[in-house]
Amino acid sequence: MIASLFFATVLTGAAVNPCDLATTDEVERVLRGSAVDVPASDMGEETAPYCLWATAERAVEIKITIWGQDELPVLDMPDAATYFAKMHSEAVATGRVTPLGGLGERAFAADLYPKATGRADGTIVVLKAERVFVFDFKDVISRDAQAFAASVMGRS
Repeated sequence: MIASLFFATVLTGAAVNPCDLATTDEVERVLRGSAVDVPASDMGEETAPYCLWATAERAVEIKITIWGQDELPVLDMPDAATYFAKMHSEAVATGRVTPLGGLGERAFAADLYPKATGRADGTIVVLKAERVFVFDFKDVISRDAQAFAASVMGRS
């Protein structure tokens, strides 16, 4: 039921599958509907491990990407803290940024503000345990997205 694409990697000594970070109930609470399979051909490619959940026709989406020691050199980043700082700087320069506490060492939400529909497209970025967790959301309720990220990071 949950669409996923996982590229195996070793992060801090243990294999991490981003699709294992959230329960079906958590995902479907944010999607406000059932998750459907997204064909791999529709997902695109990523350098880092990720998982994508979506409703029918991808009207609503959640994507988690994890950037760790193995993936950061591809981006010419020496470490997770440097990549987080770069992402934060870019977000501040191009959009609205909200600092978030309690998710990791540092965290922020970028452009996760409701549109006229009351729903939001945006990103939550978290630095934790020498990894950068990127949560991308499409057409979600902002508070649901933040609660989802908090729940996932509480277990990560």
